[in-house]
Amino acid sequence: MPMSRKERPTMTKPKEKTREELQAEIEDGKKKIRQFENREKMLRQKLSKEERRTRSHRLIVRGAVFESIVPEAKNMTDEEAAALLRFALTSEPVQEYLKKRAENGDAE
Repeated sequence: MPMSRKERPTMTKPKEKTREELQAEIEDGKKKIRQFENREKMLRQKLSKEERRTRSHRLIVRGAVFESIVPEAKNMTDEEAAALLRFALTSEPVQEYLKKRAENGDAE
């Protein structure tokens, strides 16, 4: 059964905000924006730090693998080690292997 007019709750208009209340709300919004921007900055820095840590770990592991395969590398200069790697990696079998990896989607 529908309610009669007397039984229906009266709908009142929401109270209009004063100029000061609106200004305070704007300032609060700006403050929240600054907080979120700072949070974003902190998260980006954390992500960057984690990416650097991961890269450093990967380079250390690969350097250790290189030295375990080529023990003489420990006594080489950086330039000599780079030249050895360049020479080894430009050989035809290695180039074919790298090409196959790229074609199969195994490369990053």
